Amino acid sequence: MINLLFLLNLLAFGNGFTIHQHRHTAPHALSAAAAASKRQPLQAGHSRLHYYTTSPLHAAPKSLQDLLDTPSLWDPIKNDLNAVPAFACANDQGQPLQYDIGTGPLAFFFLDIHAAKDELRKAQKETAMEGLTLVPFPLGEVFEMGAKQMALIVPSQKSLEDAGGPSGMNPLGQQVPLFGCMDMTQNRPDGTSMVPLFLSMEEAREAMDMALQAVPDGDKGQFDITVIPLAGAVQMQATRSDRSFTYVPPTSSMDYLRSLEN
Repeated sequence: MINLLFLLNLLAFGNGFTIHQHRHTAPHALSAAAAASKRQPLQAGHSRLHYYTTSPLHAAPKSLQDLLDTPSLWDPIKNDLNAVPAFACANDQGQPLQYDIGTGPLAFFFLDIHAAKDELRKAQKETAMEGLTLVPFPLGEVFEMGAKQMALIVPSQKSLEDAGGPSGMNPLGQQVPLFGCMDMTQNRPDGTSMVPLFLSMEEAREAMDMALQAVPDGDKGQFDITVIPLAGAVQMQATRSDRSFTYVPPTSSMDYLRSLEN
């Protein structure tokens, strides 16, 4: 189970968002393996938003499994991902409920706490199992399970719509979109700075707007929100020594975890 104290300690960190005033050449931010990228407006009000598609890993490491098998590369990324909770319906032993989707049993892990609560109510009604509850798990561990086809990470429906998906689309089986400004960094307690990636468009935009307060009005238009699939962000960290991310959990998820401590 996820370390609740570790996650709740994140709430005490100062935001420390900083905009770096240099023109970011977004298509070159991906590795050569992901050079095929495209720009597209998503919806009204988001005309400056870009979505970058990525190809499977074929730089060093050569595959996702190679990455997971290389602790020196994977462990730091996993630790960064572990800052984000993913919620599963679980029995009183903390074991996630398994779903049969035709390819074998999978555990569903929800990144949206509200969707997770809805799933819990549904599971309690349909399975009649006693002791079912929501259990938070670290996203890094869940990502490993997903790579082994043991788990499915379910993004929020709102995040898919903000990333350009149609209204009301089924989030099951969809890539997880992350949102962030590639010219913005977040200061960490150890003195390092990383690009923060959010699971919410709204929270990413709020952070960028906060950082842009220190930027002259005439320069603010050059800064964009970028949409990166979770797998693409992991790829970038694995293949580029100059690209590090910090993954920012949704406020609603942290509020829920804090409620468990009360």
